Amino acid sequence: MVLKKSLVADGALLLVTLCWGLNFVVEKHVLSTMTPIMYLGFRFFLSAVIMIGIFHKRLKTITREDIEAGLVIGLFMLSGFLTQTVGLVYTTPAKSGFITGSNVVMVPFFAYMLSKRFPGVSQILGAIVTFCGLGLISISDNLTIAYGDMLTLLCAVCFALQITFTEYYMKKADPINVAIIQIALTGIVTLGAAVLLGPISLKVYSSEIWAAILFGVIFCTAGAFIVQNIAQRYTSSTHAAVILCTESVFAGLFSFLLGQEPLTFKAISGFVLILAGVLITELMPYKGQEPIKESADAVL
Repeated sequence: MVLKKSLVADGALLLVTLCWGLNFVVEKHVLSTMTPIMYLGFRFFLSAVIMIGIFHKRLKTITREDIEAGLVIGLFMLSGFLTQTVGLVYTTPAKSGFITGSNVVMVPFFAYMLSKRFPGVSQILGAIVTFCGLGLISISDNLTIAYGDMLTLLCAVCFALQITFTEYYMKKADPINVAIIQIALTGIVTLGAAVLLGPISLKVYSSEIWAAILFGVIFCTAGAFIVQNIAQRYTSSTHAAVILCTESVFAGLFSFLLGQEPLTFKAISGFVLILAGVLITELMPYKGQEPIKESADAVL
């Protein structure tokens, strides 16, 4: 029975990760019609409404620590999604997925600022391998880096800081309340900015665009958070970490299959190096460290 629950949990996490990978392609399509800020506003505001509806009783126990943690971590989350989504306008879904996934190898180095525990050999090796991969996919033949890739790399930094401060604050804050605050903050700020930048006419968007937005809301944000938190009760952190890092693989696969970009030998080599670096960091944590798990509200 325990094994069966573990397999179901792993399957659920794999499904969530598949949705995240697919959403890079789905979102790229939406951004041809809608501005990045408006897309984020709709996605996260609706996600916040769903989560508040489900966990409203939990919010009655909210504390000052929850609010502080939610606002600090939410600021990094907001910055991460803004840079990622704007960057996706100027780069490909596969590149966006793999560059975003590199945030895992940055976490031990940012964590050093709080814990004063210097990363181990495996973290340094993982970082070197990952950044070699980033160089392969991002640096052009004339040694320049595309604007979209630069923004997405900044997004990876923001998400790494989000994960780092999440670990720090979760020692004294309620994770669900903090997640709701993060998602609500991102939704309110981006939707508010979209309204200020210009009038919003809901009628101009097709049913296909709304379906894409709802896919991001249900399967990649609110639903993903709930599924991940339930699934991780029945599977190990190592299983979860390895499954979650396949998000970039699915992003590359769907981008290729749906005609978003060709997979050249250079691109594939870069993707393999990034994935290898992430796996080195995930599967060979330094002493006393658990494998790094991205929260569902920190990714697509």
